[in-house]
Amino acid sequence: MILITGDMLRLLTVGRTHMLERNGRPAFVYLGEDGAGHMRLDDGTALSGRWRLKEDGYATEWDGGRKGEWQLHEEDGGIGYVSRDGAQRLKMLGIFFGDSEKLASRP
Repeated sequence: MILITGDMLRLLTVGRTHMLERNGRPAFVYLGEDGAGHMRLDDGTALSGRWRLKEDGYATEWDGGRKGEWQLHEEDGGIGYVSRDGAQRLKMLGIFFGDSEKLASRP
């Protein structure tokens, strides 16, 4: 398992939409170039807020106070999402340029 940092982390996050497997279903996170973040969970719940790149991952602060810190790891030929505290692990299913799911335009 290799931690993704620096320029590679920036390339994989800034202005990208991540499709993750959560509870056996897809969830999406859009990390805007302007620091805006938008997420749609596997149950359809939509969250918006702010995100910021860190040296070894990224941090989110969603409207309503929910926060998270995530690291990306190369593992088994793919990319895994791991919460900084190690309590959560998600599989990345895809990376898309821009806001491919139009998460920023949803109420």
